[in-house]
Amino acid sequence: YIWVQAHYNLPFRTLHPLDLNFLVDIASSDPSQWTVESIWYAGQEFASYDQLIDDYNNNRINKTKISRPANNEDLFSSLHRRGEFQPRNPQRPPTVVEPDGKRYSVTDRQVTYLDWTFNFRTSPLTGPALNDVRFKGQRIAYQISLSEVAVYYSGYSPFAQTSNFVDSAVSMGATAASLVPGADCPDTATLIGAAFMSQTKTEPDVYKASFCLFEHNNGVPLRRHLSYSFESGSFYGGMMDYVLILRTILAINNYDYVCDFIFHQNGVLETRVISTGYITSVFHATAERPYGFQIHNHLLGHVHHHMFSFKVDLDINGTSNRYRTLDLQQEQTTMTAFPKQPFSQTKFTTSLKRSELEALYKYDFHRPMYHLVHNEGVRNEQGELKSYRIKIDGVSKNLMAEGVGNEKTIAWSRNQMVVTRYKDDEISSGSVYGLFDSLHPVVDFTTFYADNETIVDEDLVFWVTCGVHHIPRSEDIPVTATAASQLSFSLLPFNYFPECPSMGSRDAIFVDHLNPMNPAEGVKVNRYGNSRTQCLIPEPTLEEYVAADPDRLLQSRQ
Repeated sequence: YIWVQAHYNLPFRTLHPLDLNFLVDIASSDPSQWTVESIWYAGQEFASYDQLIDDYNNNRINKTKISRPANNEDLFSSLHRRGEFQPRNPQRPPTVVEPDGKRYSVTDRQVTYLDWTFNFRTSPLTGPALNDVRFKGQRIAYQISLSEVAVYYSGYSPFAQTSNFVDSAVSMGATAASLVPGADCPDTATLIGAAFMSQTKTEPDVYKASFCLFEHNNGVPLRRHLSYSFESGSFYGGMMDYVLILRTILAINNYDYVCDFIFHQNGVLETRVISTGYITSVFHATAERPYGFQIHNHLLGHVHHHMFSFKVDLDINGTSNRYRTLDLQQEQTTMTAFPKQPFSQTKFTTSLKRSELEALYKYDFHRPMYHLVHNEGVRNEQGELKSYRIKIDGVSKNLMAEGVGNEKTIAWSRNQMVVTRYKDDEISSGSVYGLFDSLHPVVDFTTFYADNETIVDEDLVFWVTCGVHHIPRSEDIPVTATAASQLSFSLLPFNYFPECPSMGSRDAIFVDHLNPMNPAEGVKVNRYGNSRTQCLIPEPTLEEYVAADPDRLLQSRQ
């Protein structure tokens, strides 16, 4: 059974709900056999159409009457530009340029960018994935992929209360149909296609722009220091954070999820997801007030929780890995130089996680920690373990009671990270049946760790959960903006390299005095071979696409 909500078929329908819900029996695989079992209207449930019509005609219920809005460019849910022009006169925004051509290359599905190499693909069920990710020739990850997306709403009406969406049921990857240069990606981006088999066609669906790949200036220094020290001298050294971004955008019904893999020059790999698109809303009623605000006429945006599950299969110096935490804690001590003076400071202790249950991680503000992965047999020149750190920046707590209602379908959201031994049959944290199998999930994620296997010197998989609660506001009309909506986790080298790997980058700038004893003589600027010239705006390029071979990517026109 599923509760559905009636709405006006306008752009976009989820912002035009009506005070009318239907309980539909969808047990049959033939939609013509589906039946309406119950009706919800004006805060009441009716067992049949006849009962609703009789009570309506005899004025035994409170009627709700709203007019269908006109479908024009002034419609509040339209994405046509409106309001006062900004800027007042046409003036183009800044744009990305590549003065010496692209610094990355793509051969089929393998990308090379400076010290990075990786392969990528998209699963029609779960979406984007990286494979064989290497930095300076060393494999960091066998696989990093989106595994599941869920959005759980709350409310009073049957539809609002049961709107618990598990998105692999709608083939998430196949929703990445198109990207628009200049809006979704810079004009200089390389557009890359994808092909999916369909249940209803003998030929694959081919999309010409499912991914875009581009180098981007993050607008902040990756590293820098300006010194005016008498002891250390006067100098400046720094570089902008130029990164490579592989992007796809999943347009799942009303919501759009921007999925980015971001490759920094210091060996950091960031995985980011950003929510935008239309909210799902319900007809405003007093009983809905604890769950949202009235954000337009007859319209209430009800609270919901976005949750994202990622599969991160790390191979740090091989597949024999260990997971340990550095647990930060307060130390009450005395000052070394003044033994009678009490002092408080921070120290850390190392904790090796030996089993899957021991490794379950719930974020606790009172117990900060670092998460490190290493191969016990590989150390650096100082004798420290060469490791990679997992840093999660998109933490939110699933407030649902465990095992109640539809919660079992998203058991992966109970923890911010779960560590398991690699198994061929543990492909994803969810399944295509997750939208309808909450009582008996086809994939019960708790079984991945319930056997409590050892995770010492094993091939390890890290299941990372990011999420955010969203209470819609009027500014979410017409669509939710990406600003302040970013969730991410990062992989950072930790004692892996002898120094910051970006020290070899030609993007660096170093400035010091021609004569340190007489600063008035001026400065010298070293750009390491990169000249600074007036940039010209290139014409936008659209990747040529070979329909006969969707996996073949031509080099972009220069």
